[in-house]
Amino acid sequence: MSLHNHALYQVATKALIFNDTKLLVLRTPDGYVDFPGGRVDETERAIPWTDALLREVAEELGTDIKIEINQTLFVSKRQYQKEGHVNYIAAIFFASRYVSGDITLSDEHGSFEWMTVEELLNGNHQFVSDDERAQLHNYVAQNNI
Repeated sequence: MSLHNHALYQVATKALIFNDTKLLVLRTPDGYVDFPGGRVDETERAIPWTDALLREVAEELGTDIKIEINQTLFVSKRQYQKEGHVNYIAAIFFASRYVSGDITLSDEHGSFEWMTVEELLNGNHQFVSDDERAQLHNYVAQNNI
């Protein structure tokens, strides 16, 4: 059986960064809800997931930002098209806490805001991935957040 008959997933790490009761919400240039993080590079195979996440956070939010990464919360699915192929990503979400620093966005995101999870989930916000919205909703419901 060919590899093309299987759905191969790339792995990404994502941070749900809380500052007290507010969650850092990024917006893609076209307005979709996203969270800091991204794909694990091939050179990062031997390092902890959290180290790859810290690299991504620094790339997307600037090197001034400091966060504390805590437990794994959930895994979600994303997909995107590139050069006529659908690519699949399994995104591992980590609970994180804002420690200090100013946010300086990369060109991957157009804006950011701090929102309560309730504001985010109850508002009319389009997520990059419907599965991420569902996983976040399930996590909040199961943990009474």
